Amino acid sequence: MPKRRHQRMQAMSEPVSACITGLVKHTPNVADQVVDVPLVLSASIPVVEAVEPAVVAPAIPDLSRLTAADAEWLDGLAASKRAAAVSTDRLFAVQAEAEAAGLEAVAAALRDPVARGLPALHQGRGGETAPLDDPDMPWKRRELAQAVAASPSALAADASLQRLVLARDADVLVTAVEIAHDAGAETAAEKALAHQLAAAHRVGMGLFGTASDNLHKHQVAPHAYPGALAEAMRAAAVGARVLSAFAQGALALDRLRNGSRQVVQVQHVTVNDGGQAVVAGSVAPGGVPAATAASRRGGRAK
Repeated sequence: MPKRRHQRMQAMSEPVSACITGLVKHTPNVADQVVDVPLVLSASIPVVEAVEPAVVAPAIPDLSRLTAADAEWLDGLAASKRAAAVSTDRLFAVQAEAEAAGLEAVAAALRDPVARGLPALHQGRGGETAPLDDPDMPWKRRELAQAVAASPSALAADASLQRLVLARDADVLVTAVEIAHDAGAETAAEKALAHQLAAAHRVGMGLFGTASDNLHKHQVAPHAYPGALAEAMRAAAVGARVLSAFAQGALALDRLRNGSRQVVQVQHVTVNDGGQAVVAGSVAPGGVPAATAASRRGGRAK
């Protein structure tokens, strides 16, 4: 210990020792009291026997708040823990392997409907999976079971009613029915897409109407409506995007109805030195390709 530090500790301990010595001299019985304190304390403290800790079984997690989709996430987490256990020390590797096994067990339980308190599942209409219809199950689950187990005619009727209700709520009921009829929609996807086209048409045209009104305000009284031009441009831009989505939806509906086959025709033409050639399927009188001439006449190329 350095000399200066030793001197400083000795200087601090001298007043404390002197204070204790003086207290003992002026209090004759203090020594006896100090001696008796441990005895009194030892007599007042009860003796507690050592009890080994009880082994607590691991708690089973509550699976009611998890879904089968969480099982995929748990499997991924377990795989990452197993991968990390390879490049670490042995103790951490054992812990990581145990955690991975627990995660995989929970994921397997999530995929088991019985473990989650659900009735047996089956695949029904539309390839959808739902529990079997049971009068004792909650109504929300029973409604799902009935929808999957319904006959094709009843299922189509309920789906058609729901589509019509949605079209009515969007204020495009008449337009939606007309587009679906003119497009010859037969499947549920084609009918739903036809109703979406009706909704997009109404929204897009309404935005262009808003743009037209604000543009008129700007032209008539620009000082009274300073933000009319900006609002007109904003509404027109959004309306253009909506109608662009309408055009894409119309193409998608056409592909659903007629297919999306693409035919590529390859022709081999040999041209000798000094010669010239025109490559075309067939040429109509006047030098116009037959397909183009037929489309102008409204007919079909032969």
